[in-house]
Amino acid sequence: MLKKTLISLLFLLIIIQIQSQTHDFGFAKNNEISISTKEDSLLLYSWAGGMNSMQFAKIDLDFDGIQDLVTFDVHGRRLLPFLNKARNANEINYIYSPEYIKFFPNDIYGVFHLIDFNKDGKKDIFTYKNAGIKVYKNISDSILKFETFTEQVTSIYYENYINLFCTEGDYIIIQDMDDDGDVDILAFWSLGKYIDFHKNQSMEKYGNCEHLDFKLSERCWGYFSESGEGNEITLHDDCNNTKNTKEHRHTGSSMLLFDENGSGLNDLILGDMDYPNLVLLTNGGTQDSAHMVAVDMLFPSYDVPISLYSMPCPIFLDIDNDSVKDLMVSPLDLAYTKSENINSVWWYKNFGTNTHPDFRLQTKSLFQDQMLDFGSGAYPVLFDIDNDGLLDLFVGNYGYFDTAELINGILKCTYIASIAYLKNTGTITNPSFQFITDDLGKFRDSAYTSLIPTFGDINGDGLADMIVGCSDGSLLYMENNTINEELSFATAVIDFQNIDVEEFAAPQLFDINKDSLLDLIIGNRKGKLSYFKNSGTPSQAVFTWISDNFGNVDVRDYDDSYFGYATPCFFKTPENETRLFVGAENGYILYYKDIDDNLNGSFTLIDSMFYVQNNMRFPIREGHRTAISCGFIDNDSFLDIIIGNYAGGLSYYKGIAPPPINIGIKEVTNQNKTEKIHIYPNPAHDNLHIKSETLNIIQIEVVDLFGRKLKSFQLENTFTEIKLSDLKQGMYFLLITTENKHIAIRKIIKMIK
Repeated sequence: MLKKTLISLLFLLIIIQIQSQTHDFGFAKNNEISISTKEDSLLLYSWAGGMNSMQFAKIDLDFDGIQDLVTFDVHGRRLLPFLNKARNANEINYIYSPEYIKFFPNDIYGVFHLIDFNKDGKKDIFTYKNAGIKVYKNISDSILKFETFTEQVTSIYYENYINLFCTEGDYIIIQDMDDDGDVDILAFWSLGKYIDFHKNQSMEKYGNCEHLDFKLSERCWGYFSESGEGNEITLHDDCNNTKNTKEHRHTGSSMLLFDENGSGLNDLILGDMDYPNLVLLTNGGTQDSAHMVAVDMLFPSYDVPISLYSMPCPIFLDIDNDSVKDLMVSPLDLAYTKSENINSVWWYKNFGTNTHPDFRLQTKSLFQDQMLDFGSGAYPVLFDIDNDGLLDLFVGNYGYFDTAELINGILKCTYIASIAYLKNTGTITNPSFQFITDDLGKFRDSAYTSLIPTFGDINGDGLADMIVGCSDGSLLYMENNTINEELSFATAVIDFQNIDVEEFAAPQLFDINKDSLLDLIIGNRKGKLSYFKNSGTPSQAVFTWISDNFGNVDVRDYDDSYFGYATPCFFKTPENETRLFVGAENGYILYYKDIDDNLNGSFTLIDSMFYVQNNMRFPIREGHRTAISCGFIDNDSFLDIIIGNYAGGLSYYKGIAPPPINIGIKEVTNQNKTEKIHIYPNPAHDNLHIKSETLNIIQIEVVDLFGRKLKSFQLENTFTEIKLSDLKQGMYFLLITTENKHIAIRKIIKMIK
């Protein structure tokens, strides 16, 4: 019984010997540093992280009886919760509240619906998984809680239950279509020509709404079809043309069902991949049989029609608290380079009713215009450019959406990158930033993509010059020629010193070998670092290639992508030790040490970074393609960090006292002395040896930093070898159970060769 109790607590245990240890750094998510525009107005949601492709849903986050707002950005799978503080009709008053993110599942993909399917007063989560739908049931009591209800929604297709098909790029309809009390589903046929109606049989079979038991009821709901070559609609389709389907392909569609004209019948709005418009289909059928009889290709044609690349996604919800549902529209194209990214959150206020709406455009950037949002990609750099003792903020980006064109049926979008400069206008202990320019160096005229800056004096004139990485892997050099107070740079020198890291250069000037000359370390799309030693002089830098696998750093995560998009941030601790943070494609921040006097070896990966909230730790993940900069922004003794992401925004984490290594972990001890257990090599690559001097080892479990059990081995000997080759690089815990039922815990580091 004791053994079972201990095993059930494995992910909560920590050995006494490491209780007094602390992490190297501590961080807490923070929104307090103010950002002002050129016109001196303060941004409300400065550090919310930007918005690209948004979905909107409402739920009571804090159990005050008022529906709050949760938004989901498909570009990076980011949730942005907002507490609703409005108390009057026609009032918009939301407070960005990231502390609620931790209550939601971390595997939300593609679509995010909050729907109370079982009518218990608690909204459940519907999201995409494996060409279908996963559902989380809301089991909240005094705080939000969700548990998996089903990994895969199924439906009877003619005779058998199979996966109810939808793609990650589909925003399907989940609502009660036949007014029997349970939720039904509309989803496109697998090849996209017709819409399938899946009827929920919960009420008929069980007499309640607690089941998701679907049956394909109609193969061609609405009697229309969508072209596989474009977004053209064919009305009065006989629904029999399913044999010759080679030209029909389904790449994603968005749908909204509501009574648009007050007829009492549900009309349909469609958005389509590669197109900027919404199509309204008017229902002229009956309550029992929808039949679309008219098409408006430019909805809402009576106001400002939607024109939003690519695949605008319409959502019907009350945003301004007047009890009338408005229209929210944002792109849903999953491709990172096919969507508008700066004016991409359109709000149409409903001046009509829920059954006969009248939508009027109010803004194209709701919430978004109150954030630091640099389009797609945000690459922050903290650097005191004017030598006033205050760290200024520079931000490169992948680019702002510029134009879109269909070429031979393929959408081609153009993005133009630039570099923003925000001057620190605060004090040494109370920083604040003011927006100075969004085109430092005048790059927009040259139409670059993915500009990532770094700063340092490489010509000995006392002014910090700028080197910029480009998407083609090359570098630009701009000499600082500031004369008075206004920051100014000379015309860019292209292909600087013929340095090329192939794709997506992310440079950093840093004296890595401590010879008082700034070297160049450059991250790239592969997820690795290149090292160019400065073999020149203080007045003329000459960068000499040393390695394309510097420190054996590799931030690729093959569960997420074949690429890494490494963005390095080397820095010095107060003890003058070199450390490294690296942003990555998967959105995490990796931390390395053992760098000094080891430039030809492998740096030690400690872990992915985390933040502390309510005495618990949570992984720092700010979407995809993160980039990081660090510094002592508020002049205390704790390092602060700013993280950018592909949605184009920034997040600020204030440095706090490093927490104990067992933070958030329940301590369990027993009366037995700890056996002498040896683990080697540590760090390890593929194989790890474990030896107990006295007792047999009967079980070993590998647990990650957040308590998830990854591997388990049943043994009965004093020496064993376990394989780690299938684990990602990082820090883990070994939980070792010996025959006297004592559990010892050891920290291990897994490295990649």
